[in-house]
Amino acid sequence: MREDLVTTNASLWLSYDFNSKEEVTVLKCKICKQFEKTIQTNRDFSDAWTKGTTNFRLSNPKDHAASRCHEHAYQLYVRDLKSRGKGVSEIHERIFKPDSSQNTILNSFSNLSQSQIEQLAKKFEIAYFVAKNDLPLTTYEKLISLEKHHGVDLGTNVYANRKQCGEFIDQHGDYIASQLKSDLEKVNFYSVLTDGSTDSSITEKEVVYVLHFDPYNTEKEEVEVKLSFLYLKDVKKGDAPGIKNAIEQSFEKLGIMPTELYSKLIGFGADGASVNSGDKNGVKKLLEEQAPWLIYTWCVAHKLELALKDALGKTQFQKVDNMLLRLYYLYHQSPKKLSELKSLHDIIKETFEFEEGALKPKRACGTRWISFKLNALRLVLDKFGVYMQHLEHIASDKSCRDREKMQGYLRQWKTCHNLLYVAVFIDILTPASILSKAFQDEGVDSVSVVHCLKRSQESLDKMQKKPFEELPSVKYLLKKITVTETLHVYQGVEFTTASFQKALADVKNAKNTLISAVHNTVETRLENASSVQLDATATVLNTELWKTNVAADEVEFADERVSELFEQFQPVMLKQGLSEDITVLEIIEEWHDVVTYTLNFLKPDQSAYKKTWKWLFNCSLSSRWKNILMLISVLFSVPVCNAKLERMFSHLKRTKTDTRCALSEQRLTNLLRIVEEGPPFGSFDVKPVIKLWTGERVRRPNQKQRKKYKQRAKKVKYYHETVQIESTDNDSNNSEDIGPHTDLSDKDGTDMEDSDDADDFESNARWWIENFEADSDSDTDFEGYHE
Repeated sequence: MREDLVTTNASLWLSYDFNSKEEVTVLKCKICKQFEKTIQTNRDFSDAWTKGTTNFRLSNPKDHAASRCHEHAYQLYVRDLKSRGKGVSEIHERIFKPDSSQNTILNSFSNLSQSQIEQLAKKFEIAYFVAKNDLPLTTYEKLISLEKHHGVDLGTNVYANRKQCGEFIDQHGDYIASQLKSDLEKVNFYSVLTDGSTDSSITEKEVVYVLHFDPYNTEKEEVEVKLSFLYLKDVKKGDAPGIKNAIEQSFEKLGIMPTELYSKLIGFGADGASVNSGDKNGVKKLLEEQAPWLIYTWCVAHKLELALKDALGKTQFQKVDNMLLRLYYLYHQSPKKLSELKSLHDIIKETFEFEEGALKPKRACGTRWISFKLNALRLVLDKFGVYMQHLEHIASDKSCRDREKMQGYLRQWKTCHNLLYVAVFIDILTPASILSKAFQDEGVDSVSVVHCLKRSQESLDKMQKKPFEELPSVKYLLKKITVTETLHVYQGVEFTTASFQKALADVKNAKNTLISAVHNTVETRLENASSVQLDATATVLNTELWKTNVAADEVEFADERVSELFEQFQPVMLKQGLSEDITVLEIIEEWHDVVTYTLNFLKPDQSAYKKTWKWLFNCSLSSRWKNILMLISVLFSVPVCNAKLERMFSHLKRTKTDTRCALSEQRLTNLLRIVEEGPPFGSFDVKPVIKLWTGERVRRPNQKQRKKYKQRAKKVKYYHETVQIESTDNDSNNSEDIGPHTDLSDKDGTDMEDSDDADDFESNARWWIENFEADSDSDTDFEGYHE
């Protein structure tokens, strides 16, 4: 090995192939080949050193060793060695630096004057504004022009086009990703959450989020559980191996190799599809093969929706739900019917008081099933008379093609049972809707899930004991009904007194049955939402209830649960520095010490549990509790809900529209990362992003705009021939060669083709042909028409 290459650690990465004569044929880089899929996203990537280069100059491997791609691959190589626990010498740790003749990041950045940095900062902020608000990249050029029109100093027209806007957006996304990478390197544990969908280009996408726990954030008074967007990955096939590969590749894009990933991964959250939750071939099973301690959590928000569908699926709610759906499409697909409905509403709105401001029936199906149903039910109860009177008008119109259908709708919907059940289901679904919204909160964890679930169950228990007439929606309905001896009238819709009293008795008897069904199914479904008991986790984490629990069962109130949790997570804790000599009894002793100290000095029942844990993690005694605090970090990192992932697909639909379906995977990920994780516009410093951008290669902010090329003179079209006339002894001096560049102009310099006399040109051409054909020994080569 030459001394020139020893300093580049060429013995680690340089390989070569021989031929039969033992001659070197190609040079290759083993490290770049190993991490080719990850480094190929770099702008200066070339496959010359992965497939093999035939350039044997000494400068070629030296330049490759100093390249950005090789440096990236070498960093991944060192990180991979460390994650596998192998020793890495100082020479392995060396990060290759460019030659002294090349500009470094600091030199490149320092070459910019203060005014140039300010001008670039404004352009970077405009590009960030474009990405943050889902605007087309062409808007960047218009905003640049607008700012210049307002007198803003943006410098020259360099970096003022849509292509440069895309590059600035990528730099913003890379900077946010680098911050996430820094956070993940600091933590010991994290969980991954995934969900799948298709975009406007009919490409299957898998969105990947990472959940990690940060107890040392100095900017907040409480410990923080962060759910961060990682990557939006194209999936070739949406089966379990495809999703598992998408997860691994998403982390590799961030520079985290699979060995490091599985040494910290403790949880996997997804919906209940069999491809995710399958015990034999699902994603859960494939991940458990790499991390046997893994916790799988079925999203509690999806579980809640399924529980309510199970409870109300075979009840009167099916007929009410069918009415909501058909009523929505009746007016959604007919502007004429909707216009008539508005006219009728304007006439009778002074007679009846309406609570809801909307008129058009609301859609009763959506991502969050409960809240959509509840909103649609409230609108139907508030505008029931308007809808029924309009249906009567349509059904009585003989010219209407849907007359029979409207008559059928009236027979089903214009009943006392239907009206009363609408009111009852509003009361039953209200606690469930509050619970669903709590589950969709970004900061939801096991403590908040258990707390909200208990509150919801208490509300259902109170509702079951409350008289039927005292339910809020039922009470509102009965108050609005006008009663006579023979009729009950609600918003102009008449019911006979006998039929209304019978319906009131039937619905009253069904009330407790419906509430019990909802109560039991919700409790059963959510109890098995996670492979670790959420109630056990909440008991350990919720410091606000420690005083009550200790008063009932003393300090040993959670010993059994702490022991079970420690035994489950001990293997992954050993990978993160837990001593192999630690026993369960020692963990229990630390747990008792933490509980006793907290109750004696911190008053945990008077402050939020996250604030108490922030103090415990950062106090001077934390080193004494390092083992139990490591277990607490694991429990805070358990996934609970992936409602945030559902909202990401709403961002995806707004970002990747039919007119922007050619966005690349990396560009689309950066756009979504800015929308989802980027700070609010104007509240961040773009100088670190500019520094990252200038460090990639030498920039030329002072480059002048290229001048437009002058229009070239139009070329003259002419016929040319290659003619060679053999000479004789008598006329050797008159022989001549006429080639493709021979001047075929007249003696006075006038081009034959440009001559005003076309006949002269034709006669001259004829003379040439006749003389050439007459001479049998002449060699003629007609080149043809040439421009």
